[in-house]
Amino acid sequence: MCGITGYVGEGRAVDIAIANLKRLEYRGYDSAGVAYPHSGRIRVLKAPGKIVNLEAMLHSARANARVAVAHTRWATHGSPNEANAHPHLDCTGTLAVVHNGIIENYAELRAQLLAQGHEFRSETDTEVIAHLIEAQLPQRRASLNPAVFASACCAALRQLRGSYAVAVITRSLPEVVFVARKDSPLVIGLGNGENFLASDIPALLAFTRKVIVMEDGDCALVTRNTVQVFGTDGSPRTRPPIHITWDDQAAEKGGFAHFMLKEIHEEPRTVRDTLRGRLTSDHHVVLPDVALSAEQWMRFRRIAIVACGTAYHAGVVGKRLLEQLLGRPVEATVASEFRYSDPLVDAETLTILVSQSGETADTLAALREARGKGSTTLAVVNVVGSTLAREADAVLYTQAGPEIGVASTKAYLAQLTALTLLALYLAQLQGVHDGRRRALADALEALPQQIASLLARAQEMHSLAKALACHSCFFYLGRGYDYAAAMEAALKLKEISYIHAEAYPAGEMKHGPLALVEPGVAVIGLCTQQHTYEKMLSNLKEVKARQGTVVAVLREEDPQPDGADYVVRVPNSEDALMPVLAMVPMQLLAYYVALERGCPIDQPRNLAKSVTVE
Repeated sequence: MCGITGYVGEGRAVDIAIANLKRLEYRGYDSAGVAYPHSGRIRVLKAPGKIVNLEAMLHSARANARVAVAHTRWATHGSPNEANAHPHLDCTGTLAVVHNGIIENYAELRAQLLAQGHEFRSETDTEVIAHLIEAQLPQRRASLNPAVFASACCAALRQLRGSYAVAVITRSLPEVVFVARKDSPLVIGLGNGENFLASDIPALLAFTRKVIVMEDGDCALVTRNTVQVFGTDGSPRTRPPIHITWDDQAAEKGGFAHFMLKEIHEEPRTVRDTLRGRLTSDHHVVLPDVALSAEQWMRFRRIAIVACGTAYHAGVVGKRLLEQLLGRPVEATVASEFRYSDPLVDAETLTILVSQSGETADTLAALREARGKGSTTLAVVNVVGSTLAREADAVLYTQAGPEIGVASTKAYLAQLTALTLLALYLAQLQGVHDGRRRALADALEALPQQIASLLARAQEMHSLAKALACHSCFFYLGRGYDYAAAMEAALKLKEISYIHAEAYPAGEMKHGPLALVEPGVAVIGLCTQQHTYEKMLSNLKEVKARQGTVVAVLREEDPQPDGADYVVRVPNSEDALMPVLAMVPMQLLAYYVALERGCPIDQPRNLAKSVTVE
């Protein structure tokens, strides 16, 4: 959730570390800080609030340091104030630590360290790491060498329980950074005479596309010319660099007011890229990057889809489509519930894990739980080299490119596209009727142009947002695929506008929620499923009778419904793909409502892009 960056080389380390830290602002944070060698000691500057507050301090404290580590914190242990902001120092003030994750046994370690005479300056779990390393170092730091430094850091890490990505610098080695990871992401960017650190790849794209993705249990010593990777026991490890194909401009706003709006407008290309090379001219699906044989696919008697947030909502759509096409039981479960429920999965179960980042803590734990029970795991994931991609038995990449906005948009459409491809592929292996598969394949091919036509009408959604922004509560209703889409549409609105929004199966409104409908309540009915269209209109009339504001989302050819205050029309497609098309105006509506209310759209309060802790 937090962000780590670092630099070692001939450049201005502090400036580069802070610039890269800004590229991680989308992860969510409430304080920021930087540490670097200065006048024979480690200088630490940190401030609550945004990075701009830290930069104001740096204007009077610039240094020509050649190594620096920087951090944005999202508070877990301790309030979001200056004392709890990272980096944290040891008692001597000669080494500094930045850390993402949670140290579960920090209270026990803190008590031990206090008994040994260590003095703590914060309430955080992270500070114990600095003091643990201090306890392992020789008293005479002047003779410290990289091997001894690494050994002390590893000895400290072996005492920790929990998750971490850490970076450590010491004044005694002014051009060395020690880094390590367990369950929290960390990548090393490789340059010429300089190397970089970051929690996410987008922070590095302005400087390099050659990166080492650290794996769980990895440690490394990073200098300007070398990267040595090893385990916490000191044993050497080989981590070949990978090349990132994303354009560095993909992580910039490109003239749009917000990353979220830019990413919504990238959706035609996102869907096209996810389809590219996988859907042939004769309507066959090929998944060359999914390393499972036809015999393995056909062995699965049931499927479990596991994810969090937006990815879970994509999984709910995927569940319905897979069940309809394959006639096999499919379950969609929130990852945080799956991992603690003693799930009924086995060797005849395919567990599909859906994630944009591939670093979501609960989804990773669910993967490990499923594998521990003998289930084959398939990751539907966007980030190449992510932990989920590495640990799953097979991977289906979504090809969405970097997504910076905290409220996921294009990643959701890419996940729906990938899950549809997967469903078609399995139906192909199973011999499902060719006409049904062909119709769905034709509809997939048409999606990019249909999405583009919806984006061309974005101003209509801005006008609707102006009319709705004053409402205090929203309900999103749907049936079947529309209910799955309603869940995601409601999440988008509440994430960035801070308006209460809930999704319900339309038939459930009369079982309680209808009591909340009154003037000032908006009800958005997704009415794109042909076989439930008339029932949806009846549900909306019940809302209108209670003076709620009614918005109907319809196919282009459907007649104007009685009693709707506003109508949003979307192109015609197969029922299973209507959540893709309906979501485009719903994302735009959420964006423009938040804009009308003056909300911080790309960085909504209390939220982070990648949830790497429970």
